[in-house]
This record gives sequence, C-alpha cells and structure tokens, in this order.
Amino acid sequence: MASTDFRVDFVDDWDELVRLRAGWNHLLEGSRSDTVFLTWEWIEAWREIVGRGLRPFVAVATHSDGSLAGIAPCYLARLRLLKVIPCRTLRVLGDRHTGAEYGDWIAEAGREAEIGAALARGLAGARRRWDCIWMPNVAGWTGVHDRIVTPCRAAGLRVRERPMEFSAARLPPDPAEYWKALSGNLRSSLKRQRRSAEASGVRFETCTSQGELTAFLGALDVLNHRHWSAEGSIGTFRRKPLELAFYRRFTGEALSRGWLRFFALKLGDEFKAVQIGYAYKGSFLQLQEGFDPEGPPGLGNVLRSMVVESCIREGITTYDFLGEHTEHKRRWLADARPGGDLMITNSRPLSAALRRAAVWPTGRFLRDPVAAATRARRRARG
Repeated sequence: MASTDFRVDFVDDWDELVRLRAGWNHLLEGSRSDTVFLTWEWIEAWREIVGRGLRPFVAVATHSDGSLAGIAPCYLARLRLLKVIPCRTLRVLGDRHTGAEYGDWIAEAGREAEIGAALARGLAGARRRWDCIWMPNVAGWTGVHDRIVTPCRAAGLRVRERPMEFSAARLPPDPAEYWKALSGNLRSSLKRQRRSAEASGVRFETCTSQGELTAFLGALDVLNHRHWSAEGSIGTFRRKPLELAFYRRFTGEALSRGWLRFFALKLGDEFKAVQIGYAYKGSFLQLQEGFDPEGPPGLGNVLRSMVVESCIREGITTYDFLGEHTEHKRRWLADARPGGDLMITNSRPLSAALRRAAVWPTGRFLRDPVAAATRARRRARG
C-alpha cells in the first residue's frame, strides 16, 4: 500500500478528539514512540487541567477502512516574536505543566516513513494555519528521523535540529550487580549514609493506595520546595502550580493502571524524602523528587539507591533520569542517549523569517506571553 492510501484529516475540537480515544492507545502501543507521555490518559488529564483554553490541531492519518494509522498530536499555542508579533505555534499535546518529554508523532511500526510522509504533506498543505512547529526534548533513538524529520523535508518543510543528550541507566537483574558497578567512592558514601538513616529510624515506603496519594503529593510539594530553597531557588510546584494540579489529576489514574511509582523515606509519620515516577514498558521514568535538607545527611541519595533496588527487584531494566545528561547522573551509571529539539517551519513569510533569524522558543525573541506574565507576577510578589 502506498503512502497516498492514507487519508489525513485535522481535528481541532476537543469533543471530536475524544472520538479517537478507543484507537489512540492501541496505535501508540504498536508504535516506536510509545511512552506514558503520549497515552490517552496523559493527554486527557492535561486537557482537563491545562488545555481547556487551548485548541487542538491534531493531524490524523487513517487507512481506507477508517482505522488509525498515524497521529501528529498537536495543539495551537500563541507565542510572540519580539513580544509583539503573534506566532501560531504547534506544540505536542500534554507537554506543558506536566514534566513530559519525548514528544513525538505516533505511527504504525514498519510503516513509519509512509505514514510520516502523509502527516507531513497534510501539515504542509495546512501551512496557512500555523507558523512553526516546536517539539522540544525529542528522543533520538526511536526512529524520529524516519517518522518526522525526513518526511517533513520531503514535503517542503524546513527542519532545524538542536542536539541534546538524555540520561538513562541500564539496570542489571541483581541489585548486588548494580552496587558492584558503582564507583568505590559512591558505594562507600551510600553505605555510610544508609547506615546513618537507618540508625535514625528512617524507613522506606511506597504509595500503594488512592488513600495515600494526598499525603504523598503534599510531601512532594513541600520537600521539593525545601530542597530547592536550600539551593537558593524555588520549588518546581511553587513555580508551576498547574503542574501540581496535573499531578493530582493524573497520579490516581496512573496508580489504578499500575504505572505510578511513588517512594518515600519517613521518620515516624513525617516524610523526609520522596521520589515520583512512572513504570512503563520496562522503564522507570523519574519525574520529580525532594528531601528535607535538615534531615539525616544524604537522604536524597539513600532514597535513590533504594528506588533503584526496588526497580531491579520488579524487573525494570531502565532507570530513565529524563532531562539532560550530567556528571551526577553518570555516577549512578547513566549513559547518554541522543535526542534534541525540533523546529519546523513552512514557506509562509513569518515562518521564513523565523527560519532566517534562527530563533528558538526558549530564547528571548520568541516567547510564550502567558508564561512570561506568570514569571513577572512571581517576581512582583518577591
């Protein structure tokens, strides 16, 4: 079957998008872009908390029988160039105020080039409705070039790539094997810190029921803020209250589906360190953490070592740190994985100007006015 056999339509209404629910996860699970951040459950939670005032712009490729073949899961955001010129920017559903990474297009494995070509031609044909496509933190090891980059260029769209390195550790089948692979210095430090924590009465717990979620989430907010305050900054959820609201909405769903992994160190009834992530397709995706800087020394490291051991005992094979590769993550046996940001433009005047100016939405020239206003209000409050 040739790529011309795929029909591409655009869904720009939330009620209409809900009709794709039945086939969304089925298509995702059979694709190379399968991640919890693109599941229907993630998208739906994000729509309820963040996306109500936003408009979807989802390119959908279907077979002749109407079944799903591919999805470019976008929404329309209004960025501003030089703080004045409106720039209609397509972004990946579920990306903001969630901690999501690995934004992507979803396509049947084995037919990604054909389906990607159909989606890219559809977007090129709809170029009057958008000025750029912004896809940060794209995984580079899942065939993104075949699925997005090459098809977009073939359709006459311009793709700029900004490389970055993600960070993930392969986990062996035995915790002892993992400990043996750590450097002698880290291993000695962890043993000392764990003995100190255990001597103080600290114990390891996991969130296993819906009734525990409120306490765990409250501790995450407080301890994350304490952690960053000790570094002279502000906690993630104090800076991004919508992200905390998203966590409250999504974690219950994730727990019921067996995805949530929420760990804590407690002293009596008091939380001293927490770490949250999701177990999905053999990987633990570590989203956020926090600890009490005034508690026993090294609590963050102690908890991470216990989380790694828990993941290994569960049979999880990858601890994904998310974010950029750093020396700290390397010490925990993380390897660098290729990826980056994608900026896709078309032939229209504003789009061409963005391309010539070589600006990125993370810079001072092309910005999200809503996010900028939020930052200004926070600075004004001191």
